[in-house]
Amino acid sequence: MERPYAARRALLHPLWLGSLALLALNDHVLKGAGILPGALTGKLSDFAGLVVAPALLAALLRLESRRSLFLAHLATGAVFAAIKLFPAAARAFEALTALTPFPWQITVDPTDLVALSALALAWRVLLPAMQRPLPERPLAQRTAVVFGSLACAATSEPVEPPPPCGPDFCGVTPTEAGALSLGNTTEGERLVRLRPLKDSVQVDCETLLADPESALSRELFAPAETWLLQPGRGLPLQNNDTAGCVAYLVDADGLSPTLLAWSSQAFPTQLVSTATNSDDRLMIPLSLDSNGKLSLGPHQVVFKAPALEDPPVAPGCAAPKETVGIEWSTPVPIGGPWIVESVISSPDDCHAIVLQNKSTMYVCVPGAAMPFKVGDSLMIDEQEILGGSYPEMDGEAPEGRTLILSSSTHTVVATRGNVLARYELTGTDAPLGEPTVESDLAEGCAGAHDECGSLLVPLELSLLGDHVPSITFLRAGKSIDLVDGYGTLHLVRAEAMPIRDTECPPYARSSRHYESVLVIPAGP
Repeated sequence: MERPYAARRALLHPLWLGSLALLALNDHVLKGAGILPGALTGKLSDFAGLVVAPALLAALLRLESRRSLFLAHLATGAVFAAIKLFPAAARAFEALTALTPFPWQITVDPTDLVALSALALAWRVLLPAMQRPLPERPLAQRTAVVFGSLACAATSEPVEPPPPCGPDFCGVTPTEAGALSLGNTTEGERLVRLRPLKDSVQVDCETLLADPESALSRELFAPAETWLLQPGRGLPLQNNDTAGCVAYLVDADGLSPTLLAWSSQAFPTQLVSTATNSDDRLMIPLSLDSNGKLSLGPHQVVFKAPALEDPPVAPGCAAPKETVGIEWSTPVPIGGPWIVESVISSPDDCHAIVLQNKSTMYVCVPGAAMPFKVGDSLMIDEQEILGGSYPEMDGEAPEGRTLILSSSTHTVVATRGNVLARYELTGTDAPLGEPTVESDLAEGCAGAHDECGSLLVPLELSLLGDHVPSITFLRAGKSIDLVDGYGTLHLVRAEAMPIRDTECPPYARSSRHYESVLVIPAGP
């Protein structure tokens, strides 16, 4: 019968004890003493640590099966490989250890992977030791666990001083890929928190970079990533390759939230220094000002953080409230004719249309756009707007839905999306033709943020051509009577959203949004 494994037995094996002694001696005596080259002392810690760690982990978790012991060795090797290959993994591990009394400083160096061979040695030699019938020595084994834990927790790469510089030359500095770097030029380590924009946020870079502080809202930023910056170290900041521009909110203990924003064309991805010893326009200094307060900059990408609340907007520039808009209940009773038994209207322009032998349908449109009355026979249709080209979309693909209610006296076309309500959505050609519509940002309006942080800028429509006697300008909340039987257009909402959270319903998928109703009288 195979004897069960007990990881604690390996902690008294000469290989494990020798590796523990080498790890402690190397980390606390040899490193930085000049007795051995720095490259050699780094490798010694890696080899010794990879012998000590798997058995220690197994003992702490009280693993007893061959499979679980193998997984402990595999997990140790996977973590070691990740922090030696990937800067992001190394920085994340540093941030994790910063929460303990023994913060680590890790140098990303793929050549250190040669030490993974120590795992094979530990497996071959220490696994059999875990099965040997040795006398139990609990005190010695517990002591080995304590000293092994301390040695592994306290092991770290030393903080190397910046390369020496002469009058005309500086030594080679460490670099990583990034657009800019955030450099700690203070004498102490700093816990820095970075908040990138959410993945769901889409931005118009021209709008963002023209005034980052006003264009952005704090609601648009993702949860913070935490990094521990040692003195003289720089943290690479990455571009978003799909957006064309980048924004971060940065704060630290003693540093108020500060905004970083730049164009990826002005600062493309390149090798940036991860040390602060070079006078480089790619480094954003984190430093102490004359009053001893932590600050960022000076640098051209540093701005004030967005205000917690928007300042008052100019008269006529406020976006409609969230409750203002066009809405209808679902499912829609498609088809008909359905007889209207009653129409009950509320002060907020929502109307309950009670249909004979059908469930009540609710439609929210301006009161003047609800012409139906008791006894009317209604045909009802709902459509998704697909295809077509409309000038008010500003070059985007059409997106939206329309509800069509028809009686013997009127047809109501209610539309929500980046397309205006128009005659042709009924499936028939308009008399004469469709009027020409253009939309522009309302002059003098910088916009305001909604509850999701999206930037809303009011739009002004200009109508000309068929059915429009003279050029007419239209803003949200207004209506226009068009001639030649075209009908009355009620514009409920009209806004551009150059910066928006696309996961925030109901109208953030395109950069322009309209809610409108066209009431068409029946012909003679």
